[in-house]
Amino acid sequence: MKIGQEVICVDDQFLPQQINLIPNRPVKDKLYTIRDIFTTRMGKAVHLEEITNPPLEHPSGMGTFEPSFAVNRFRPLVDDSIEVAVEEEVAVMA
Repeated sequence: MKIGQEVICVDDQFLPQQINLIPNRPVKDKLYTIRDIFTTRMGKAVHLEEITNPPLEHPSGMGTFEPSFAVNRFRPLVDDSIEVAVEEEVAVMA
C-alpha cells in the first residue's frame, strides 16, 4: 500500500472502547484513499483522505495524535502486481 492508493475496507468491527474514542471510522465495502501510512507500536497503519478525527491524548502523556486504522482493515482496490503482469503479457503478444 502507498499514499494516494485507493483501498476498500474489509473490516469495520471495532471494540466498544475504540467506538467511544473514534467518532469517524471506516465502513466495510466502502472506498477510501490513503492519506498517510506509517508504523505504530501495533504495526502498519493509515490515515484516510475521507476520514478525519479529533486528536486524542497520547498514552505516554506526550501530546496528542490523530487516530489511525490498521492496514489489515483494507485491501487495495487494484493490485498493482496484477496490472504489471497483464501489461507484460500484452507487450509479449504484440
